[in-house]
Amino acid sequence: MSMTSNKSWGIEPASEDDLCYVVLYVSRAKDNKSVEGFKERRKSFICTKEKIDYYADEQFDHFVEDGLDWEMSRMYISVNPRSMTAIRKQLMHFMIDNPDFNLCSIQSKIAGIAATKECAADKKWLVDFDSSDFALVEEFCNDIRRQDSSIEKTIHETPNGYGIILSHGLDTRLLMEHWNFVATIKKDDLWCKTWKRKC
Repeated sequence: MSMTSNKSWGIEPASEDDLCYVVLYVSRAKDNKSVEGFKERRKSFICTKEKIDYYADEQFDHFVEDGLDWEMSRMYISVNPRSMTAIRKQLMHFMIDNPDFNLCSIQSKIAGIAATKECAADKKWLVDFDSSDFALVEEFCNDIRRQDSSIEKTIHETPNGYGIILSHGLDTRLLMEHWNFVATIKKDDLWCKTWKRKC
């Protein structure tokens, strides 16, 4: 095998739309209080939209299997796509300022840079709705609709309730006077795509 062939090493050109997403695999203490010998694990990286399903299936299963019996793991994805151009600029500055950086940690460092607000390529918001009562979720979404009918919403089930992705922000002051007991609104974060317990 040629050591200089990009194709041989699986190096691909950037996506045409210049966008990627932050992916985080994590097993958290709050999910694994009853697992003896548990230690938190995490793995972060970036990928294109086309590869999210691949990383949600086969690769996430590998992460789950590396854990202890009955250990629960989650997979998160950034609500907003990230600009590869912005990531590259920040990474180059970081590498110049930190010439002794351990390159074995480059994958998680790139993900950390991508997760900064400066690299976000959209302005979607995330609502963590900590209730499994879908009727409450619908009522909450109706309140949003009354305040701003232009907002598009995508609802995802989570281990503790629902995640609601909003197409853009809104004035949350009146909304949260009524809903602060079940909802946390974040301007840019990660949403829980899937979760699994090792059996």
